[in-house]
Amino acid sequence: MKPIQYSSLTAFLGHYKALKSSSALAPEELSLRSGMEKLIDSIGPGARALLETEAVSNASGADLRRRQRAERALRRELLVRGVLTG
Repeated sequence: MKPIQYSSLTAFLGHYKALKSSSALAPEELSLRSGMEKLIDSIGPGARALLETEAVSNASGADLRRRQRAERALRRELLVRGVLTG
């Protein structure tokens, strides 16, 4: 199976969140979600928790910066692995 490529980090995270919220996944989708979780976990401990939380307007500046750093690190990782096309 050819790995899925995404045009943006937003598309990758949107697909991940859709797979995460679904209760009935096919085996291929479960495998894909597991692979996505491994990619997210590869950028460091706690990254998945930061990226899974919704950005809220009343979050502290420090929380927003941590999330932005996690997004940048994940974007770089996805680019290196060929998961992002742009």
